[in-house]
Amino acid sequence: MKPKPLILLTCSESEKIPLSVVRDLDRMDDGDPEVPPQFACACGGAMYPEYYKGVHGYEYRIEDRLIKKEVAEDTRVEQ
Repeated sequence: MKPKPLILLTCSESEKIPLSVVRDLDRMDDGDPEVPPQFACACGGAMYPEYYKGVHGYEYRIEDRLIKKEVAEDTRVEQ
């Protein structure tokens, strides 16, 4: 199976994880099915799939995550 690129949201690095590993993690995860399988980077950041269609039928795209992150940052109120 072709490795799927996972993008690190904090340091912008990329790592290719075999699709079989990503799917295994997806099947074992009892959490929110709207959140894709994620790994942690040595920098402490979250790795998010560039594109992944999960075992429950959800599709995850890095663009969607980046847009949500930008909106969240834009809506923060300075105190």
